[in-house]
Amino acid sequence: MRKIEGVVPVLLTPLTEGGEIDQQALGRLVEYLSSKNIGGFWVLGTGAEDMNLTYQQRLTVVRTVVDANAGKTPLVVGAGFFAMQDTINFMDDTAHLDFDAYHYMPYHPLLSLDRIEWLYKKLADHAKKPLWMYTSANWCRFIPPDFIEQMKGYPNIAGIKFSTSNAVHTEKVIGLADDSFQVLTAVVKTFFASLCLGVKGGTTVEACPFAEPIIDLYEKFKSGDRDGALKQQRKLNRLFEQMPQAPGNDNFLRVAEGKYILSKKGICDEYMSGYYRELMLDEKKDIDRVLEENEWID
Repeated sequence: MRKIEGVVPVLLTPLTEGGEIDQQALGRLVEYLSSKNIGGFWVLGTGAEDMNLTYQQRLTVVRTVVDANAGKTPLVVGAGFFAMQDTINFMDDTAHLDFDAYHYMPYHPLLSLDRIEWLYKKLADHAKKPLWMYTSANWCRFIPPDFIEQMKGYPNIAGIKFSTSNAVHTEKVIGLADDSFQVLTAVVKTFFASLCLGVKGGTTVEACPFAEPIIDLYEKFKSGDRDGALKQQRKLNRLFEQMPQAPGNDNFLRVAEGKYILSKKGICDEYMSGYYRELMLDEKKDIDRVLEENEWID
């Protein structure tokens, strides 16, 4: 598959007031982000509220994104279902579409590493596109670096999205990358540190509302301006710390904030899926103030 480098937005899922996929808004979001210097799209990840979307809604998301992208930018599409058969069916139903690879997080938190190994091999054997492993201890059993090293080289395993703030583990996994195995990180607050450790790209849901400043960090680093990149990382981190904390505490996902900011750009509405809540008026006012103070709304 194509190499993925740079900033990779975890694509948000715009919804209508009735809870359906807002296909027009999703197309606008893809078009908006494609106008930036991004490295790819991570589709139907946790920041897309994937586990709160139905099978048919996820099919709609993939078809809409593929049509809007038209092959321009690498797409890695999520196929993470609790039911293994749903994952297999989803792979079969989407195999003909124009995207680069699947990603799969084993959401069952108590599955042993032996069974996760069996599962990844089973899915890699079945998939008609390359398969990325995907791990975050927030959502599933932690997959350690030694396990990833063991899985590297298995046919049709393309890479790993490794989401952790543990720098020791991150360094070891980044070191596994080569021409046939890609590694992406996922914690935006440590993006600079991961770049220093050698990662070629990072995913983040914050790249939907804050594409420009995160891309600026990456481009400064790539150009050799390490001091400027570090300054930008610190500025970003202070920005995120100023954002209202209650929505993230309630949702865990910091997605309602991103949808609100994108609504101010006319890209999508603020609606969240199912048990996730939208922002309250005072939280919106806090975000407006933070954006104005930081001058980071384009």
